[in-house]
Amino acid sequence: MSVIWHKTWRDVANNKARTALVVISTAAGIFALGLVFGLSGVMGERLTAAHRQAVPAHITFQGGPFNVDTIDAIEHERGVRSAQGEIVLPLRWRFANPGSIQADDEKGWHDGQLIARANYDEQSMDMLRLLEGSWPGGRLPHTRAYAVGLDRLSVEHFGIEPGASILIESGQRERRTSVQGVMYAYDVLSPGWGGTATFYATPQSAVWLTGYESEEHFNRLQVRLDSFGPRMPFVREGAEEVAERIEDRLERMGLTVGGYEIKDPQVHPMQEQVDAVLIVLGVMGGLSLGLSAFLIINTINAILVREVRQIGVMKAVGATLPRIVRIYLATALIYGGLALLLAAPLGVIGAHLVAVWLLGMFNVTLTTFQFEPLAVGVQVAIGLAVPPAAALGPVLNAARITVRAATSDYGLTNRFGEGWLDRLSAQVRCLPRVMALGLRNAFRRKGRAVLTLAMLILSGAMFTMVMSTKKALDTTFQIIFELGGDVDITLERPHRAPRLIEIAQSVPGVARAEVWNSHRATLASQRGEGEEPAVQLNGVPTDSAMFAPRIIEGRGLEAGDGRALLVNNRLIAEEGLQVGDAITLKIDGRESEWTVVGSYLSLNVLQDVCFVPGEGLARETHMWGRGTSVKVLAEGGELASEQRLIASLTADFEASNVEVADSWSASRQWQESQAAFGVLIYLLLAMAVLVAVVGSIGLMSTMSINVVERTREIGVMRAIGATTATIVGVFVVEGVLVGVLSWLLAVPLSAPGAYALNSVVGQAIVRIPLDFAYSVSGVLLWLLIVVILSALASLWPALRATRVSVRESLAYE
Repeated sequence: MSVIWHKTWRDVANNKARTALVVISTAAGIFALGLVFGLSGVMGERLTAAHRQAVPAHITFQGGPFNVDTIDAIEHERGVRSAQGEIVLPLRWRFANPGSIQADDEKGWHDGQLIARANYDEQSMDMLRLLEGSWPGGRLPHTRAYAVGLDRLSVEHFGIEPGASILIESGQRERRTSVQGVMYAYDVLSPGWGGTATFYATPQSAVWLTGYESEEHFNRLQVRLDSFGPRMPFVREGAEEVAERIEDRLERMGLTVGGYEIKDPQVHPMQEQVDAVLIVLGVMGGLSLGLSAFLIINTINAILVREVRQIGVMKAVGATLPRIVRIYLATALIYGGLALLLAAPLGVIGAHLVAVWLLGMFNVTLTTFQFEPLAVGVQVAIGLAVPPAAALGPVLNAARITVRAATSDYGLTNRFGEGWLDRLSAQVRCLPRVMALGLRNAFRRKGRAVLTLAMLILSGAMFTMVMSTKKALDTTFQIIFELGGDVDITLERPHRAPRLIEIAQSVPGVARAEVWNSHRATLASQRGEGEEPAVQLNGVPTDSAMFAPRIIEGRGLEAGDGRALLVNNRLIAEEGLQVGDAITLKIDGRESEWTVVGSYLSLNVLQDVCFVPGEGLARETHMWGRGTSVKVLAEGGELASEQRLIASLTADFEASNVEVADSWSASRQWQESQAAFGVLIYLLLAMAVLVAVVGSIGLMSTMSINVVERTREIGVMRAIGATTATIVGVFVVEGVLVGVLSWLLAVPLSAPGAYALNSVVGQAIVRIPLDFAYSVSGVLLWLLIVVILSALASLWPALRATRVSVRESLAYE
């Protein structure tokens, strides 16, 4: 082994604390980017694979009734490979055993849906997999009841054991049945994310359970096309052409078509949201890597400060500048390699564990350990390139030092007072001596102080940006959920509005009740061809006190509006609509022209909801003075009180022969939305915590350098009577002052950063910037964190220095 490598490995091995500091600080940035790249690769690959394995339907039609002859006719349509019919019905359910009722729900009723298929053994699309128990449809022993299956996410969320008895309510019918099978379905959303329990049955059991009209009539038709195989690219225009032809044929057969939906079999429905989240995390990871580069510079400076005399001796005996540079760049390379050995496995494992967690929320399983080779390649490139590149500047500066300057460095400096900042700090005389010394020492090495401040400022700004984004999400959610009251009761069929209001207002806890009307429609393509998206039209009463949408563009609904349409932000983006556009809606087979007057903010990704004047919708549907839902303002705004109010309203309506189809609670929707989008905040906070840790390591590195440089100075102070507490206090005050100053500088920088992050996250989630909200609590929390971290980061090097005897410190080399 050459002399250079012998010295390099000796320095690495003999300074274990310093080596650990460098390796940990470098590994933090490598780990952050490796995690993001690995997560992106694993998530993207697994989402796509799961979507393909499910064999999703290319086109889904709503309406009907579709029977076996209809399905056979569509399967003979040109371009169609296969077709299948399903019955999809809303319902309510609860445990039949009262002891299983959840504590937050007085009667234990939950919303759900029932999907019925004729044959589970020969599936051709939207594949279901039996995980446990038996397929639905069989009779329960000694009873007329049919068994049902339930999706696995609902089983896990509600804690339902196979064989559990439940009550299913649909309309005025209530049946007792048993969950005999646990099913895996790719397109089911977890109840924790705002989804509902999905039960599976046969058409015969659907009729028995719900009173549905006929086991031979389906209300959903799914179609697979033969022109798009597993390895063939999906062409939306071709699918739209077939969909229009099928729609036209169904209408000529006298069937109702309530719109259709086209899905790309190569792209998971949640891929766009996942990609947006990963972009945000990638930006945070890149900032973390930049922070690590600062740390590497600081740490290499710490090494060079301790070895200034060695550099002088090497130059005195003939070492050239390139050779000295190679020695210390080799050291940086070793540190990078060690950091890589630590970060690469942790990055792979972390990406796998986070992917398992996130994929589970999207109902995608990851049963085998997977890693992304690109992520490992990025980590290797960063680990081997960034440390030497970051160290090059300090190494060149140190290598240029003269022999005289290097050998005359005694660890005492008399250069304080040469700069304006030194003179300014010297004028501060009202502070205690310990604090005054700490203030003056904080900027003794101005370049190093600036570098340390930059790290802590970046850490503080990122932390405050994430906390502000969380607050902005909460504010935006609150605006959205003020859209239509606290409680919504959806009815099976329209009823007279005065009667509904009379019943609702007689229930204790109801502050106000309004009757709204809802109706399905399809939106004609603005290009004269293509997919016609299904929309839900909500008729708003003229005197509504609950309708308070967040208007993005244009205006809201006004008194005297006729065919005015307020559309959601997602429909604006997907259909390219603009305020003032005249569009055609098909309502009950009749076309009418409406004008877009504005757009509003919505988080509903499952359904496009548009708002229209109640009188205008009544005119189109001939339902004057009647409504399909009752919206209520509750006197109490808590989840428990809203659930009790729903139970009371449902009981009173059904006692008056008004059939309830569904119910809605603003507080529950709030909790579910926070749980769903809280995942992004948790990931961002994890990145922010990582940045905070890296920043504290950087401060510790800086304080270690300061202690090393002032080792002899510490010996002099102790020789003239300074106590250990005094010396430690000087360094702790110095570190805390740097931390507080970084906080003061981070606050103004975090405001525009928070606004930018709010815009990015808003575009990723709701396709518009979030309502800006600056987190004052986040600012104060970071002040507390940075003070504690600064004190701890300064305490450890100072305590180590005070353990050195006066003789050893004055003999400093």
